[in-house]
Amino acid sequence: PRVVDYMGGKLQVDAAKAAGLQQVVWVGSMGGTQTDNFLNTIGGDGKGNGDGNILLWKRKAEQYLIDSGVKYTILHPGGLLDKPEGERTLLVDVDDNLLSTQTRSVPRGDVAAVVVGCLGLAAALDTAFDLASKDVQEGGEATRDVAALLKSLGGKSCDYTVNQDDVNSLDGGQEETTATSVEEPVRDK
Repeated sequence: PRVVDYMGGKLQVDAAKAAGLQQVVWVGSMGGTQTDNFLNTIGGDGKGNGDGNILLWKRKAEQYLIDSGVKYTILHPGGLLDKPEGERTLLVDVDDNLLSTQTRSVPRGDVAAVVVGCLGLAAALDTAFDLASKDVQEGGEATRDVAALLKSLGGKSCDYTVNQDDVNSLDGGQEETTATSVEEPVRDK
């Protein structure tokens, strides 16, 4: 997680900034406010040994994006479903509040549709939110309007001071303190 989710994430942010992108839409994961989330045990031995803490490393990369000055939109989808997209009512909230409900998952295609819908959307700029969906059997209309979906947040965005001490305690290693260079891409002439 440190190498892929954090260091790789930093390189993506640095490349986006160097390229002058107007917005980065970032897909993370719900659970980042929960140090004790079971996903943080993957890759570690449960005693702090090994390279676990995937959600914390993801959150550290998100904080790097926020601090970069690049306009951002950060989505934290719940569990990803291999189900048809465009058939469910989508739900948004912040700070892992959706994890305390029964609606904690979302079809992959719906995540992709929200990502695309956030591109260039003023209401999505400098916003971080969690995303889940109601089950089709629960009824409700399929969500198609990303702007209306984000408006339902009422201006809320994820609070990155939650769990901040745990995130900041992660050691990014030597690479964290070494300046990273982003080379210009090689283009065919």
